[in-house]
Amino acid sequence: MPEKKRKTLYWLAGIIVFILLTMGSIVIFYAYHYEHILKTKLQKEVFEKSKGLYRLEMDRVIIRPFIGKIKINQPRLLPDTNRYNQLKELSLAPPSLYTASCKTIQLSNVNLWDYFKYKKLSIRLLLIEQPKLVLVKDLNIQLTKTTKPIENLYQMIASLFKATQLRAIKIIDGDFTYNRKTQNKTTSIHINKFTIEADDFLVDSVSEMDTTRFFYCKNIQVQVADYNYLTPNNRYSFSIGQFNLSTSDSSITLVNVNLTPRFKKEVFAQKAGEQTDCFTLTTDSVYLKGVQLRTLLFDERIRVKNIEIIKPQFESYRDKNVKRKNFKEKLLFHQMLQQLPHEVLIANLKIKNGYINYEEVPEKGKQAGAIYFTNLYADFTNINNIISTSIPKNININAQAFLMGSGDLHVKFILPVNPSEKTFKVNGSLKAMDIDRMNTALEKLAYIRVRTGRVNQLNFDITATPDVSKTHLKFLYSNLELQLLNKQTGTTERQGLASTLVNALIIDESNPIAGLPPRIINVSYHRDKTRSVFNFLWKSLFMAIKPAVGVTAKKEIKIADLKTKFEAYKNKSKRKREARKLQQELEKQSNRK
Repeated sequence: MPEKKRKTLYWLAGIIVFILLTMGSIVIFYAYHYEHILKTKLQKEVFEKSKGLYRLEMDRVIIRPFIGKIKINQPRLLPDTNRYNQLKELSLAPPSLYTASCKTIQLSNVNLWDYFKYKKLSIRLLLIEQPKLVLVKDLNIQLTKTTKPIENLYQMIASLFKATQLRAIKIIDGDFTYNRKTQNKTTSIHINKFTIEADDFLVDSVSEMDTTRFFYCKNIQVQVADYNYLTPNNRYSFSIGQFNLSTSDSSITLVNVNLTPRFKKEVFAQKAGEQTDCFTLTTDSVYLKGVQLRTLLFDERIRVKNIEIIKPQFESYRDKNVKRKNFKEKLLFHQMLQQLPHEVLIANLKIKNGYINYEEVPEKGKQAGAIYFTNLYADFTNINNIISTSIPKNININAQAFLMGSGDLHVKFILPVNPSEKTFKVNGSLKAMDIDRMNTALEKLAYIRVRTGRVNQLNFDITATPDVSKTHLKFLYSNLELQLLNKQTGTTERQGLASTLVNALIIDESNPIAGLPPRIINVSYHRDKTRSVFNFLWKSLFMAIKPAVGVTAKKEIKIADLKTKFEAYKNKSKRKREARKLQQELEKQSNRK
């Protein structure tokens, strides 16, 4: 290559390198200079837009224009509590107060040209690492009519950006604390190790009205793993193995939901210091569809189209040997709904393949009797506490299960929504089953064993108010024979005569009795309001079953009389045995002499 040409190339290369270095230096200078400008501008906007309520702090803003990357280290959004108290005195304070921080905020593939030329921010990925958010919501604060409406996000950032678009947002290893204040009570929820992924975030002059977006995003997915919560009374641990939320289809999925007592069931009531039920709940999965997320988050109103609970297992244990202290009036199911602080409307709830087990240790008893239901399927419609002409006035429940894994049981509930309507109805039927399947409950709770007997048909209708119930029962059975058990040993020891008397004089072997029409029972029961709704329904049914098997009021008097005579006979026999024993001892001593 000629010397002249080589020198020309050197000169051209040198000029290009010089231009690149000069441009790079200028870009780096302006980037560094603009880091300070951007930091100052952001802090000023936060302070002014919040009327001095919040301040924004950060360690540093790093701009890398060549690769379109912006990084903010240790940003912190901090409230001014003194300013918040001033706003409260002026009735201008918002009900929610936020404290937020994170390790870093990274913006990748930032189109700086669009920003400098059009004031539009276009970003491929926003990555937020280890965010921590504390939200305090004070429901004692009510915004007045003179309070200016809160600006939306576009209005807040319009002076900085005419439009902001992020193709993807990812939040990693988040930590969230929610404190809810009502009067003098504060409840807290803490969630950690959550991940949020959002698609197509857009803020411009019209995105606020786009109904296909939630928080300006086309879709937001939230995942929380291994969530644990300790109930306020420290008696139970509540856990969720996996929580998934998607805003695109308004769905929530819960996997491995558990409510577990912190103590063994046998000592639970002793630890609690009073007679109470020990509950255990496990379920494979819960699916919520059609969740109105906006009303849930902003208004704390619960509105859901469909809920499915798959394979729930519910167990309850009560020891009646522990002293009872709680004698407060218990609310019925629909009354409980009315007491909730939130508006609730669940169009449909289904339970699939559930299991229920209830165990009870009777007074002076040592072992628990159990009654259980398998293959439970239930359908709830119109679960709500809203009094409105546009919403059906009744809550309907249809349930089917196998009593003791055998008897096909169907039950229907009709409950009023309006608390001024006192009457509710329960009706059901039980198909054929062997009555001795109930022995696991009867032997421990009533000290009775069914030797033989079969349910042929059982139908009941209960019409009730919070005070009293009226039960209509048709209970057809055959070949009923009972054995009484010794309360001390749990066996038939020394109970033969009593069992014979009960079968011969008290109960009827069958219904109907040959040659007679079936006995149809109508009874009333006055509720013990210190007991649960399940106790109320069971007592209403039990008061009808007794005369259905022949135990009438007259026979109950006879039972009491027989019991008195039998106890007197046993005491007399005992005294005779003791007298004979004493006589024998005296004779032995006399013979020794």
